[in-house]
Amino acid sequence: MSGSIASYDQLVRQVEALKEGKSHLRREREDNSNHLSKLENETSDMKEVLKHLQGKLEQEARVMVSSGQTEVLDQLK
Repeated sequence: MSGSIASYDQLVRQVEALKEGKSHLRREREDNSNHLSKLENETSDMKEVLKHLQGKLEQEARVMVSSGQTEVLDQLK
């Protein structure tokens, strides 16, 4: 009988350890998900900035071409 009680207590401890592990993994997954969302937002913001910069560079290049300042553009290529 004492062997079965020890086995039961051991199983209870294992179940508790598994529950703690599950909680830890759940928190870690949530943290990772939040971090991923933050990175996705930052990436999206960076893409918008790059689009804006590209537009400004293209506009500047058109101005330079129209004013005959193509040597700078040639150097950039």
